[in-house]
Amino acid sequence: MTEYLYEKTDRGIRINACRSYSDSAVVPEEIQGIPVTELAPYAFSGDRRTIPGGMWTGNAPEGEEPPFLEGERLKNLVLPATVKKAGAYAFYNCRNWESLTCYSSFQDIGAGAFTGCRKLSRLDMTMLPEEKRPGLREILAELPQEVHVTYRGEQLTKLVFPAYYEDAVENTPARIVSVQVHGSGHFYRYCFDGRELQFKDYDAQFPNLVNMDREELAVEAAVGRLRYPFRLSEEAENGYREFLDSHRKGAAEWFLKQQDLGGLKWLLGVVDFSDDDLKQAIEAAGRLRAAEGLAALMEWKQKKYAPSRKRFEL
Repeated sequence: MTEYLYEKTDRGIRINACRSYSDSAVVPEEIQGIPVTELAPYAFSGDRRTIPGGMWTGNAPEGEEPPFLEGERLKNLVLPATVKKAGAYAFYNCRNWESLTCYSSFQDIGAGAFTGCRKLSRLDMTMLPEEKRPGLREILAELPQEVHVTYRGEQLTKLVFPAYYEDAVENTPARIVSVQVHGSGHFYRYCFDGRELQFKDYDAQFPNLVNMDREELAVEAAVGRLRYPFRLSEEAENGYREFLDSHRKGAAEWFLKQQDLGGLKWLLGVVDFSDDDLKQAIEAAGRLRAAEGLAALMEWKQKKYAPSRKRFEL
């Protein structure tokens, strides 16, 4: 059971709070026939000082109401296309929040809305064709951690925005404090023209990711763009393919860890695995106890490198 505390505004319905036995919430498109358009300040935060006013959507008996879904209890949230705004500190200190599903119309983000949301790493955003101010940039600007994005535009593609952090360095004699930025994620968050993601600029950052971040993340970035090549240039495609070709074992291990059998078969068709590459991948599958992946690798090895039978003629 999930209940929402709401009130009517001149723009629609504002959600003030949520109660649920679950750690996930799916905000409805409308309440009483009126579209839900915004989340109030501290709507899902456990740090609000007072309970706001409004009416509850549910009718649980007094004393038997579900607990508030807020703060560290929140793990997954789905917003409808009607929700365009989140008030200040709407998700403040939702420390265990992991995934957000929303639309590009969700673009009016209040101050500190995502502060303390350190585990929010999955973002699934559907781009509405009529939306001229997509909110992807605003959300990513609030999240310095690693974020994995499912981007649903004219076609689907999968993106990676690496983490970054800032470090203040003091030059005492000069009385100057300079800020140094570490991590390739800083570059990725500048791949926007206004609020529109520029895929050419995004793909151009891949060498920085390879040089500054771990192999597994670079594999994920390359796979996401090659399997779902939305607005992918030939030059970028070649760069991603060259990387996977030189990181065959790491790429195979990534698919095995994801338990993505379809992806592993795709990789085998895209990258030319040598007999030794396959042996290493098979060893990794055994170590990871990936039974289906192990079977697929052994079958591929048998087809490609099976010893030819000798024929004897009398």
